[in-house]
Amino acid sequence: MLLRLKTLERAGKVYINPKNLRVRSLKLEDWCDLLSLDEKTYGTYARTIYNPRERFLVTDEKNERKGIELSDLYRALLANPEYFCGRENLEYQLKVGEFNGLPFANGFAGSKVALVGEAPGRRGCGKTGICFYRDASGMLLRRVLFSLGINPDFLYITNVVKCNPPENRLRRIPPGAYELLARELEILKPKVIFAVGRTAEKTLRELGFEAQYLRHPAWYVRRGIREPGGEILAEYAKIRGVLGEWTP
Repeated sequence: MLLRLKTLERAGKVYINPKNLRVRSLKLEDWCDLLSLDEKTYGTYARTIYNPRERFLVTDEKNERKGIELSDLYRALLANPEYFCGRENLEYQLKVGEFNGLPFANGFAGSKVALVGEAPGRRGCGKTGICFYRDASGMLLRRVLFSLGINPDFLYITNVVKCNPPENRLRRIPPGAYELLARELEILKPKVIFAVGRTAEKTLRELGFEAQYLRHPAWYVRRGIREPGGEILAEYAKIRGVLGEWTP
């Protein structure tokens, strides 16, 4: 489950995980090059450093301990997925997933920032196991963050419910999902939690966590916005303010 920084390679202004690539890019200098990689040629996980076997980035002993605890929590999900996800969500997830295991979370275990969404998307995290990845809303989020000078791979990203609900419509949140998310955030101890969407905001409030609200990127996609621009950049710039100038 752990991904160590020393196993990554710096390509221009971005990091790549060599194990995610079927072939190596001839030219990779910035995030625009990274996001333009064709997964049919380069691999499903070419545009991120994560994959279902390497979900938690660690850079030192302190966040390695967190990464190990998060890995244990993921194994708890696998041991009792119906309790944590709900039967209908689990059954649907098993139909749409194209990877071994279940969605959970991914990101830097030492991140100051945690982004919490609602649930995996059918064409994105539900398929790949990587949060906010591959589908329209996921790639908009990544483009926005890169445009703000933030590498999304160095945040921590998760969802309230870990399995993709039928037809992307979350009817209810299983009791186990509350328990799992609370434990996850207690391990992570981020400086700031951002609730991506109203479901995440309501859930975090019920759990007693303070969170800053961000409109879900799907809200923008439904309005025809697929590239970074004025309103969404201004909204997500809150994340930049928390991170400061930290770089790995």
